[in-house]
Amino acid sequence: MTMPIDQQIAEIKAELNNACLTPRERREAQHELEFLTEQDRSDAETAYFTKVEVWAAGQAVDLAALPF
Repeated sequence: MTMPIDQQIAEIKAELNNACLTPRERREAQHELEFLTEQDRSDAETAYFTKVEVWAAGQAVDLAALPF
């Protein structure tokens, strides 16, 4: 089972605060953090637009029911 993205982001941020990382490890962690942050944003946008599409479909039904 994979860890939730927000938990992965928190762990990478904690890792980046660790002074024992080599420059390469720090770059890799930063790249992974950027990727996970973008993925988390994409998931949130997908959920938002799904809600909007459901709302719009409901509005279309209501508009179609109007007598004019």
